[in-house]
Amino acid sequence: MKGPILIVDTGTGNLFSLARSFERLGRPPRISRDPEAIAGAGILVLPGVASFPAIARGVEPLRAELVRRVRAGTPLLGICAGLQVLAGASEEGPGQGLGLLRGEVVRLPGPLLPHMGWSPLRRTPDPMLLGLGGPTVDPEMYYAHSYALPAGTAGTVATSFHGIEFAAVVRAGSVVGVQFHPERSGRAGAAFLAAFLEWAEGVAG
Repeated sequence: MKGPILIVDTGTGNLFSLARSFERLGRPPRISRDPEAIAGAGILVLPGVASFPAIARGVEPLRAELVRRVRAGTPLLGICAGLQVLAGASEEGPGQGLGLLRGEVVRLPGPLLPHMGWSPLRRTPDPMLLGLGGPTVDPEMYYAHSYALPAGTAGTVATSFHGIEFAAVVRAGSVVGVQFHPERSGRAGAAFLAAFLEWAEGVAG
């Protein structure tokens, strides 16, 4: 039997709004920071809405178990700061990321920061993204951030733009990271979460 969806409580993030998004898809998740819960999860989710130093502190006690599970093939979705902490470091401040993605998080160019609101998602023909918007129309996704991984980050399958082009969706093995907030991105965000779950359950199964 596949394990449950677990939203990892790092002491940061939009936990309950994100949980409701999964509930609307008929897949209510658990929320926990217990390493034993991480060990028993079928799908892991790292939520956003935090600075890099804050989320790095939050994942530190869970680092060994998170990395072990990902290396064993457990699907993990990182959202916003949850994507950024998958990398090794950030210009935002001190703290060690999980090192599951290559590259360093950089500050977006000012002066209009944070990048907050709707921006189009520039997709590659990645199966997880095909159902968002339409075949020729880039879906609008909701962002709230001042830092991001560069567009050239290995595994980038979609980008967006705010002063510079940045990585909006990154995939590497069983890891998927998104800079936007699917729980705040309307139908396109719900479609992304559904596509992620379909993919993740195939990986976990």
